[in-house]
Amino acid sequence: MKKVLVLIVLVAQFGFGQETEFTFDNQKGMTDYIVGTVENKTASDLYKKVIEWIKVTYKNPDKVILSTIDNEYVRFEGFSSSLWCINGLGMKTCYDTKYQIEISFKDGKYKFDLIGMEYYMSPSKYSSGGWYDLVIFSKNMTTKEQIDMIFKKDGTLRASFKYAQDVPLYFNDLNKSLLQYINSESPAKGDW
Repeated sequence: MKKVLVLIVLVAQFGFGQETEFTFDNQKGMTDYIVGTVENKTASDLYKKVIEWIKVTYKNPDKVILSTIDNEYVRFEGFSSSLWCINGLGMKTCYDTKYQIEISFKDGKYKFDLIGMEYYMSPSKYSSGGWYDLVIFSKNMTTKEQIDMIFKKDGTLRASFKYAQDVPLYFNDLNKSLLQYINSESPAKGDW
């Protein structure tokens, strides 16, 4: 009987546990995606609200939206000049960063999936420059390789990567903005 109860508890914790915030730590690396729950909204309602949010949030929404399938998903690309920063010789250096997010829909919830992040390095005598995968989101490295590169053996961040914790905060704030927009009522056109 005890074994059955333990099994039920484990299935409940691991089977239904979905991340609701991005994190970056020395055990799992960067969270792949999060799930937002929105009561009383259909997949169609969520899709429409996300499209509206992108149009309100981004300067050139037609260029930002990369792909859509009505009521199933939206893929878009964003940009930040201060998302990825490193500490070099005691100075904070930030790089232009672009990211791709795919938002998928089901009735009552959405999946906010970070599918790519790159930073731009200007050409110099040491580098040809161009767009490069971020270390914390590189498709060419395993999670363990990423963790070993960014964290010391004691689990603390290496000095050059001390700003890496800002990345999940940025995407959590972006998701909060989206969730607030989804839950808000659209203002009446005459109320201004």
